Amino acid sequence: LAGGAKWSADDYTAHDVRAPAILFAPHPDDEVLGCGGTIALKAMAGSELRVVIMTDGRTSHAQFIDAQTLIEMRRAEAADASEQLGLDPSAYTFLDFEDNRLGEHADRARQRVVELLRRDRPEQVFVPHRRDRLRDHTATYDIVTSAIREVGTRVTVLEYPVWLWNTWPWTNTLPRLRSVFTEVPRMLRDSADLAFGCRTRVDIRSVLPRKLGALAQYRSQVQRHRDDPRWPILSDVSAGAFIERFRCGSEVFRCTE
Repeated sequence: LAGGAKWSADDYTAHDVRAPAILFAPHPDDEVLGCGGTIALKAMAGSELRVVIMTDGRTSHAQFIDAQTLIEMRRAEAADASEQLGLDPSAYTFLDFEDNRLGEHADRARQRVVELLRRDRPEQVFVPHRRDRLRDHTATYDIVTSAIREVGTRVTVLEYPVWLWNTWPWTNTLPRLRSVFTEVPRMLRDSADLAFGCRTRVDIRSVLPRKLGALAQYRSQVQRHRDDPRWPILSDVSAGAFIERFRCGSEVFRCTE
């Protein structure tokens, strides 16, 4: 896990697409945002692929809807998204740790991940980028990579950025003046990691409609619920520039072994 980027843009081969894999997503929708096209390609190739959703997604709109209703809504959306990507809904596993508090359950979560790794024996493991901004995202990276070390088998780790894209120059998100001295170095580091660290690029143009169709199934995240203008959606982030990053014809990963 300590190595640098392994694959260049031209090295993601047909064998890599077919390789058995587990994809760990902090919340329902992250798997589509960061890896939807790659998932669709692997499904078409007959890869043994499991998608593991770490948390229950209960806090995304907690001010508008009760927790249990939102949990059930997002799980149903995930089932619809899986079919758009070419997966059977049974390929999804929900660990149901409390949204926005995954790090508080790191030990239990790591043991669940260890069980999955030992059972499925993947060649590839997809995780959020190690600096993916939201705490459930970075907690997922820490938990999964710790579990990989505990299991001790050799796997290829592919880190996918989601919220790391919400930074200049990909969006207009600039630091506030009062935090400029702490945020500018972080912004430059994150931009450099996306530009130079995420060297594995997967061409998803042939399956982009599948990815967009899957994203559309996450209605709680992309549509105003009951046309309520207060209901936040992904298009609100950075005036729409953030969501556009996931509608392009490629997906990028930081790849290590």
